[in-house]
Amino acid sequence: MNLNRSTVLATFAASLMVLGAASPAQAGKTTYHFGISQQRSNITFESDTDFEVILGSTHALRGKATVDVRKGKGGSVELEIPVESLRTGIDLRDEHLRSPMWLNAAKYPAISFRATTLKKGSRNRWKLKGTFTMHGVTKKLNVTAEVRSIPAATAKRAGLENGEWIRVRTEFSVKLSDFGVKIPKMAAAK
Repeated sequence: MNLNRSTVLATFAASLMVLGAASPAQAGKTTYHFGISQQRSNITFESDTDFEVILGSTHALRGKATVDVRKGKGGSVELEIPVESLRTGIDLRDEHLRSPMWLNAAKYPAISFRATTLKKGSRNRWKLKGTFTMHGVTKKLNVTAEVRSIPAATAKRAGLENGEWIRVRTEFSVKLSDFGVKIPKMAAAK
């Protein structure tokens, strides 16, 4: 991903790939549950600066999506990631990331996405309109997600529990300053 250098320190790019298991919902709708197992969720994030590229991840995710797959519209999505679970591979940097200077995990323990407008586009692409909340600030966020059904036989061979499964993948960027995250002077010098 190429980012404009003037916003590089203030941009957070995330990629979400999760598996979800289904349970019955209202007529025509299915509810997929995410975060059943941390082994089935992979959320990555990246910050690209002139001095370093910071890569991070978490496997902690809670949430669900309720949708009428046949109609290709309607439903909702609720996803939440605990800030405390974010890891960059350097313990001290992780402490800084969760500290009051950055994401303030004690005051704002979760990053969330909620969508109430879901519409199937071409192929396996779904357009979701909703809100993204980080650092206590909520902003509108529209994303396109690739959603693929996993055939029952494939799920069984992979050792997944019985039921309907989907794989969801999406990428998006957010500007940290839009969410009230102020870049400390020491970090801005980088």
